[in-house]
Amino acid sequence: MEPLLTICCTTFNHEKYIKETLDGFLAQKTSFPIEIIIHDDASTDSTAEIIKEYAEKDNRIVTILQSENQYSKHIKPWPNFVFPKARGKYIALCEGDDYWTDPLKLQKQVDFLELNADFVISWTNYQTFNGSSFLPNKWDQKEENTTIDYYNIFSPYCTLTLTAVFKREALNLELLKSFKYAKDNSLYIVLLQKGKGVFMDFESAVYRVHEDGVYSLQSDFFKNYSSYLNVKEVTDAIPKSRTSNVKKVIKSLGNAAAFEVLKLKNADEKLTENQLSFMKTYFCEADFKTKFKYYKRLLKYQFSQ
Repeated sequence: MEPLLTICCTTFNHEKYIKETLDGFLAQKTSFPIEIIIHDDASTDSTAEIIKEYAEKDNRIVTILQSENQYSKHIKPWPNFVFPKARGKYIALCEGDDYWTDPLKLQKQVDFLELNADFVISWTNYQTFNGSSFLPNKWDQKEENTTIDYYNIFSPYCTLTLTAVFKREALNLELLKSFKYAKDNSLYIVLLQKGKGVFMDFESAVYRVHEDGVYSLQSDFFKNYSSYLNVKEVTDAIPKSRTSNVKKVIKSLGNAAAFEVLKLKNADEKLTENQLSFMKTYFCEADFKTKFKYYKRLLKYQFSQ
């Protein structure tokens, strides 16, 4: 029987967490068949062995076990390996260090998308676990179901990968593969070409911040700079996404990255040529308000020494 939904999971050195992730998948109660595709990017710990053990016990699990790390070669797993294998009408996402807590998560999201043809993607509420405590999502949404589109996406940022379920037919795979800086934000902006998104106010998952996280513990500069490049690239390719909201998001990310470099330079931190070049170019091309803030900050740093 063909699956109605495909769970797509990417892993790398997640031996401490992957069992909880897989248990969350297998605990899902649905009225429809599912498949689970797990891509391991040549983990150097026991992640792949754990995945194989689960796959032997459940034939819904499809494994993609890399012998060479693809991330280091700038090859993204979703568009290049995982999504092409997905057979479901719907695709759900979760990385191997996060996990689901609501056994009806998929059923609730698919039910909504089945009943609302003009929506192509759904996200839900979540908690963040920092190793010692669980922190709720800070967005105090007022509605049970909040529409997400180009006019409010990322404002606030509540569209986490581990809660996403979307319609596969809305995915422009070739466009997604063409992006140099592709990540989850690229996927969402591509999907919203075909319809609206919804944020559903029920907690379904836990986002884990930990010392092994590829992204969660990156520097503030890296997070802002990579997101700036990412969102700018995809909106350059999709004109209809260039709303005042998205332009504001891009400016906010660019400002945060550039001012972070300025702060690090003032603290005599060792900076890369890329960081210095980005800061110089960004402020040269910035609007008057941003340039004014730059020179004001520069004077502040100079007089504080």
